[in-house]
Amino acid sequence: MQREKEYLAAREITGLRCETSGEYPLPDYNGDVKKILALKTRVLPSGKFASDDSLEFSGSVGYDVVYLDSENNVTHAEFVTDYDAAIKINSESFVDADVDTSVSACSIRLIGPRKISAKCSLESDVRISERRAVSIDGDAFAAFEPEILTETVRVSRFVFASTEPREMTEQMLSLDGAIADEVEVLFTDACVEVEHTDVTPSGVDVKAKIALSMLWRDADGKVSLLTKDVPISDTIPCDTAKFDQNVFVRGETVSQKGGVIPTDEGVNLNTSLTVVFKMYDVSNCDIDLVKDSYLKERGSENEYSDFSYTEHIASVRGENDFAYRTELSETGIECFDEIVYMDAKVHVSSSDVTDSGVKIVGEIRFSGIASQVFEENTITYTPIKFTAPISYNVNLDCQKHDNMRVNCNVDANDIKIECDENTLSVTCTLSTFLTVNSERRQRCLGASYLTDEEFERDESTVTVYYPDRSETLFDIAKRFHTSVNAIAAANKLTQSVFAAANEPIGVSDVKKLVIR
Repeated sequence: MQREKEYLAAREITGLRCETSGEYPLPDYNGDVKKILALKTRVLPSGKFASDDSLEFSGSVGYDVVYLDSENNVTHAEFVTDYDAAIKINSESFVDADVDTSVSACSIRLIGPRKISAKCSLESDVRISERRAVSIDGDAFAAFEPEILTETVRVSRFVFASTEPREMTEQMLSLDGAIADEVEVLFTDACVEVEHTDVTPSGVDVKAKIALSMLWRDADGKVSLLTKDVPISDTIPCDTAKFDQNVFVRGETVSQKGGVIPTDEGVNLNTSLTVVFKMYDVSNCDIDLVKDSYLKERGSENEYSDFSYTEHIASVRGENDFAYRTELSETGIECFDEIVYMDAKVHVSSSDVTDSGVKIVGEIRFSGIASQVFEENTITYTPIKFTAPISYNVNLDCQKHDNMRVNCNVDANDIKIECDENTLSVTCTLSTFLTVNSERRQRCLGASYLTDEEFERDESTVTVYYPDRSETLFDIAKRFHTSVNAIAAANKLTQSVFAAANEPIGVSDVKKLVIR
């Protein structure tokens, strides 16, 4: 009998927190800050490193600050602050890990007319793949073949793979006759939306689109938003992904920058970005645990232990339409002519398993820039902010039980704004991906040692035994130091009773047994 079994197991650490902060003095070519209009942040991971006892990961947070300067011109400043964090690992069992870091909260403030202070709280979800083993100690199995009782448990496994970084440059707008120094890119953004995946023997084929956006200011000081969808396809190399329903693919922009490029005819507004596709295969592997054992020829003394493990229950992805209507006074401004930019961050406060699925509760924090035109044809810009509650259900095709844990990610896409004199309406699509795991524990054999007892069977001896309904065939075979097969053959048991050798015997099925 194999006394040690190796397997791959998944371990998740969610909500790991760290902070980053810094101060940014404005360069000489920027004007003084009069009013901050918008703040855009993005996490730029730089790498991870596994040492003897820890997994260290680091990166930076990029800030794009759009503001009104002292002359009422809209301009921007960009800077970064660094972050780093670490978790404990066992280097001998560590296989791979993926780290997903996001900004949970951010604040900026002016500490002078030409200096900005920024502070960010970050949350990281870490998925770790580890090589583990379950073993049985002792000498009872060294010279004898044991009778064993096994039970199959499903242990969560995690496989991670990614593409090489892919650099892209896209032209957002061409301006004939424009002068480079008179226009400015305020910031750019990109959202990678995976549309189709196909698991092949060599990897995962991905088809997606990149929703690009660029906020820019023209020579007359007017701020506008440009959008563009770019199709993209790639293949994630991986020969261990097996089923489409277990594979989740997401695309990330690990760097992005907008630029004003002079040409012979004028200028081009370009955005340059680096895209990576990541594949997560979350599923289960079957582990046969030895629950109990005995020797027919010799006595043995067993020790038992608890095998703790995580079982993957479900992975669910879906989209929900969201709509919200609020009084204009709740947005922080009384009136405006146009919303030139709007961003949305989803904050999930709870994701609980119910009888009908997973109930997600939280809020969407909207922030943007609104414009207003006065009679003298001058434009002013002001920030707009409001918060909308969310509460919706994601269907889950599994039975609810204790110790279920949900890991949930929600993004808001396709934001649309409509308004009248007194109210503002917003719609968007909530893209949800969640995994549901269950923490479980199973009693199993930890060690088995020989004792001095010896058992010699007399083939002529026949024992009639009346089993208790709580006993199993394995219990009875262990008591009489015979085998389940021998009892089944001597009593001509039906296949259904014999197959359930580890289930309690029902009186209606078996009233007495002959033990030879």
